[in-house]
Amino acid sequence: HPVEIMGLGMNEGCDWFVFDGYMDFLLKDSLVTWIKAVHLPVVTDVGATRIYGCKDYDGFQIQQMYTPENWVDYARKKGGYVFRSVYDPQSDPYHFDGYIATAGNKEQIDNQNVPFVLKTGRLEDNDLSSMVLFTPKGSVFSRDSMWKAIMDRREVGILGGGTMMGPARYRHALEMLWLDRQYLDDHFLNRISLETGMKGYDLQVSVTNTCPHPVSGTISIVLPIQLKSKKLSAAVDLPAGSSQVVHFPLSPAVKAMDRTNTIAVHFDWNGKQKSTLAKFELPPAISVYRLLYGMEPTVNYPVTIHNFTPKTAFPVKVQVIDVRKGKTVFTAKQECHTPRATFKNMLFKLQVPAGNYQVKVSALDLEYTSQLGVGKAEGKPYAYAIDLNGDGVNEYRMENDSVRVTLLATGGRVIEYIVKSRNDNVLFKLWPEKPVDANRPFRKHNYYPYGGFEDFLGQASMETHKIYHAEIVKKEGDYVRVRMWADYFGNRLEKTFTLYGNTPLLEVRFALTFKNPEANVIGPQPMLALGKKHWTEDAFYVPEKTGVHEFRMDPDKYYGQAFLLKEGWNAGYDTQEDITFIGAFPVDQPLFLHMWQNHPSNGDSHYYYAEFQPWVPIFRKSTMYFSYYLWGSGGPWEKSLQWFREHNLITESRK
Repeated sequence: HPVEIMGLGMNEGCDWFVFDGYMDFLLKDSLVTWIKAVHLPVVTDVGATRIYGCKDYDGFQIQQMYTPENWVDYARKKGGYVFRSVYDPQSDPYHFDGYIATAGNKEQIDNQNVPFVLKTGRLEDNDLSSMVLFTPKGSVFSRDSMWKAIMDRREVGILGGGTMMGPARYRHALEMLWLDRQYLDDHFLNRISLETGMKGYDLQVSVTNTCPHPVSGTISIVLPIQLKSKKLSAAVDLPAGSSQVVHFPLSPAVKAMDRTNTIAVHFDWNGKQKSTLAKFELPPAISVYRLLYGMEPTVNYPVTIHNFTPKTAFPVKVQVIDVRKGKTVFTAKQECHTPRATFKNMLFKLQVPAGNYQVKVSALDLEYTSQLGVGKAEGKPYAYAIDLNGDGVNEYRMENDSVRVTLLATGGRVIEYIVKSRNDNVLFKLWPEKPVDANRPFRKHNYYPYGGFEDFLGQASMETHKIYHAEIVKKEGDYVRVRMWADYFGNRLEKTFTLYGNTPLLEVRFALTFKNPEANVIGPQPMLALGKKHWTEDAFYVPEKTGVHEFRMDPDKYYGQAFLLKEGWNAGYDTQEDITFIGAFPVDQPLFLHMWQNHPSNGDSHYYYAEFQPWVPIFRKSTMYFSYYLWGSGGPWEKSLQWFREHNLITESRK
């Protein structure tokens, strides 16, 4: 997490951070908010591969920066800086602001009068590279003075093992200090170490003294306004070579929920101060499916409550409100018993006729309103298990008059979604065949294209080869349902697949109860190949905030794009074979919608298809719910989208 990186860096003496990981440019405002909330004099900025310091990154599409000219033009347009590799003949015709330094170009970085940036490197490798900037003594250090120091070449890059690069004046000065070492230890306060961690609502601060003499001082914390603590400081006495852990119990307010809360930690001794940054992440107090569909007369409606209050028991109320009439048609209340800092999963059975509704959940002086469509109890779908490839692991079929859906327990994925009127699987499918490079060393460690509707959970996805537990929950009636679940190192992921009536509507409900922060985003995605093949006749539509835009594949290359959505859907239409696909989901839950038009030149997946993947952040200390709806049919996409609107399955952005 960026806050953890800043905390670790501050413990090493860093007071400025520039993030340029994939999509890190989206952090620009969050970084400023986190630092300001606890009054730290830390400077932050963001970049993307080779551009930095832009006033904003609106409209930036990192997967479409094909040429040096693209990078230069964007940086100039946004008032930023653009850097290049020292050796890059393709960039020679363009004016760049500086170099991206590497160990192999120390000679050029030292001797050519060109500004440079040195990237930290892969964080798991330790022994990281860093940069030291020289600014006028006594001046206020800011984002502007940081970039001025870099552009004026008042900078030194430090590689693993202490090798330095940069202009001789500053490099030699720092090399002399490195030989002395005592000055640097004193300046960066290296002999005192601060580490932080959260256990429940308890902030734990570990102070280590590696000085050859005892140290006495005070640990204090600075909290944002949404956090409180009865204890804000503590005196510590540290003998030489010792550590001590200090505990600060925290009390979150309503505004602390569903966000990353930062905490500044300071240790003061002998007129010196060392600081670090801690994070306290909290889930929403009320977690529900933000978009849901069901059949009359009963709809199961899960609710998870994270209790952030001192109460151990409290009421949870659910109201179902008819959208057209503005009238409450159903109310239920349950008592929730769960201690502070824990969560409880609950189930409400909503008794409602067919119609369009809002569901309001009230608990702990909070409310959350979600969207619900309820259909009439009609149709005769059916479900059954079948081993299609004879491997001893059952596949699961759900079928009605409109579609035939096949589920794989491997990866918990939809592998076929066949539109009967067109005899077409709208999803790309390789399974049960293997990739042509299946025998490549460690092949399964990389992306492995089974096909279908699957999820990215890490890269390459942890889900790809996982065999889920599976059961048919309902095999016949007005809807059929299959449930699958798996454990990932103590993190539970459950998916429930439901085919409704005689409509093409397939619902996939996700329920994630995760504890590990490493898996922090899930990307459910249909891999689309409409008609006989994915080609230029397939048109795709996305409701961006600036309007509905059409996209098509490029036969010569793959490309991607991220979208900020006005509504929660995307559509595809084969203009020759008259086949439609609609995907729908709660619009405000993903970070963005990512389109990927794949091409056989992809090193891991040598096929044509299109992906539309909502990137959904995963929170912990609760159960997270997400729903995705698939629809395939003959006829124009606009008609199918209208069905979604009429059944309350289109959400509008509140942002």
